[in-house]
Amino acid sequence: MEQRDIPIRSLQEDEFGIEKYVNALCEFIKNSGTPLTIALQGEWGSGKSSFMRILESILCDPALPEGERYESIWLNTWDLFLENDYEVAVKRLVVSLLSQLEDHFEKLSKDKAAERRKELVKDYLRSFSNTALGLFNLDNDFSEKVMDGVFSQEKAPEIRTVKGKLESYLAQEVERKGNGITDKAFLIFVDDLDRLEPKLAVTLLEALKNLFDIKNCIFILAIDYDVVATGVEQKYGMKNLKNRDIARDYFDKMIQVPYMIPVAQYDIKDMVMNRLRNFAFYNRQLEYAKYESMAVNIVTLATRKNPRAIKRLLNMLQLATAIEERDGDQVQKHTGAFRTMELLLMALQLSFSEVYGLIAGNTDLESWKRNDYMAGRAGISDVDRERYQLDEEWKEIIFLMTAENEAARHAYPRVVQLLDLYGELTRQCERDGEDVREALGIVNVVNIKDGQGREVLYDGKEYDRSSQTQFQQGEYLLSKLELSGFARVLDVGCGNGKTTIDLWKRNLDMNVEAFDISEDQIDVARKNLEETRKELKDSDHRGTLFFFHQDALELKEQECYDLIFSNATLHWIRDQEGIYRRMLEALTPGGTLAVHQGGFGTYRELHEIARRAGENLGFGEKLKAWEFPAQYPTGEAMKALLERLGYGEINVDEVENDESGNPNLVENFAAASLIYYQEAGLTDEDFEKLKEEYLRLCREEEPPVTSHRLYILAKRPDGE
Repeated sequence: MEQRDIPIRSLQEDEFGIEKYVNALCEFIKNSGTPLTIALQGEWGSGKSSFMRILESILCDPALPEGERYESIWLNTWDLFLENDYEVAVKRLVVSLLSQLEDHFEKLSKDKAAERRKELVKDYLRSFSNTALGLFNLDNDFSEKVMDGVFSQEKAPEIRTVKGKLESYLAQEVERKGNGITDKAFLIFVDDLDRLEPKLAVTLLEALKNLFDIKNCIFILAIDYDVVATGVEQKYGMKNLKNRDIARDYFDKMIQVPYMIPVAQYDIKDMVMNRLRNFAFYNRQLEYAKYESMAVNIVTLATRKNPRAIKRLLNMLQLATAIEERDGDQVQKHTGAFRTMELLLMALQLSFSEVYGLIAGNTDLESWKRNDYMAGRAGISDVDRERYQLDEEWKEIIFLMTAENEAARHAYPRVVQLLDLYGELTRQCERDGEDVREALGIVNVVNIKDGQGREVLYDGKEYDRSSQTQFQQGEYLLSKLELSGFARVLDVGCGNGKTTIDLWKRNLDMNVEAFDISEDQIDVARKNLEETRKELKDSDHRGTLFFFHQDALELKEQECYDLIFSNATLHWIRDQEGIYRRMLEALTPGGTLAVHQGGFGTYRELHEIARRAGENLGFGEKLKAWEFPAQYPTGEAMKALLERLGYGEINVDEVENDESGNPNLVENFAAASLIYYQEAGLTDEDFEKLKEEYLRLCREEEPPVTSHRLYILAKRPDGE
């Protein structure tokens, strides 16, 4: 079964052996005074949310007596603040925290004195809410609705006074025995701060510190130092001042305990091997023991034990295995070495796609020649040659490939270890009569970089110059929507952002989030948005537009959006059922899906020319064994998929057009579709030759071109 990227909630679900680290932090919290702020630090996918949930399960267990039990409050900033509006963000932070705090005081014992104390505490919580909201020039009407009315119409007291009284009342109830409320403290978990714009994350940190840094409150935040440092620079225009590290000083003032998630100490062996057994990866049981060490080492080197990356790698491997099994008994013939090679190639494709591209072009490392790949690059110093043990030409190529990127340079030793394993497995496969190129063909079927384009090779600026066709298709989809009724919108695969910006400009009160798998595209989209904001400088609008980087298959929000929009993207995602299911889950009941994607046979004439161009250049055999990765379903098949997943009010508009008169189409195809032909095992130089030959044939033949587009509207049924 596929593993979903959902935080675990107890040590019983732990697959990475983190019990001793969680228990140590629990003991620290039990023996610490308040107020206290702890920052859980780690890269995305390292398990911060799971760590927090396990802490809650141990410290806030309802079965614990009051003298040992903490009360928990959860603030998921990603769910609350997707609109990226600072005032709304702080308002919702305050209201959510205080309303949850008020809920805890419903637990007070039911005698008359307790009822009176309960009302006093709730009065002060509401008064505090009004004062806090007023600090940010926010409308008290909102807090009246959410906090069940304002009891006093007098001018709000100074925040320090109200804060002190709130602290006093909380302390009284926490110290009172047998009243149903914790005798320890309130644990306030703040998740996903590092997914926000850093400046907004810092603003929220300041709100928490200024308003709620009081006795009997412990904040546990999921945020990295780098996010704080960037946010300080964005907000205050500096990170350093006269030999002082302002960002570090700021972080140390806000955070008393920085705690690094111990990813490097995770024990992943049982998790990895159990998953491989679950989908019968190896043919014989003895092969699990024989290749266990190598398989775990491959996963470790590729993912650095990041749980999200491990799950993604194994999910892709499971999908490739399932597809391979459809070929009958063929899967049973492969040896353990061949299957381990599949794992290694999938790992390279996930974590080091440029290196994977080199192998796809030439599977024999020993025959790699530096001049074929790295002509014109700077030489290698004797110091580096000795330090990195560059004793083979393929190592020189990998070294030079990473030389211009500091983060990639740090990964160089891991890449070399993976390629050493590749060489060992290649020799084993040869002895067993297995062909490594067949493993490449299996892995290529599940292209991990297929979210909305090959991340490494996609040129956002070139796409921005040649995206007229996609923009026109997006305009047609927009014409089918009445946007005045939507408040929160998600654009899946926004590309250069031009269609997204046009969508937002049609209703500037909408809060629109838009993502793309290509960071290059997101950079271009943000620049396009900057120009738009200059045009809108004097306009009166309440909505926001926020671009960010994400893979569509990592969409995990639940019931967040009343419109999900996608233009010319989803046909690049092989797991069609997976992405449409995730979008259904992310829609609110009654929410609308609006998608444009390619349909069956679209641009078939251009694909025929591309393949002929390859044959002219001697690439025919490579292209013959390769399948173009786009998913182009018929309208009937798309409707059946949506019905099976549970969508309602489905309308699939199939539009077939003669595109011969489109002056931009040939170039647009080269920028957005031809690029995928590199996956057939073409080097960069080969691909450039293919592109030139394709353009030459198109100019000579001026072929008729047919497009088949699907414009899809559907809804998530109410109550689903």
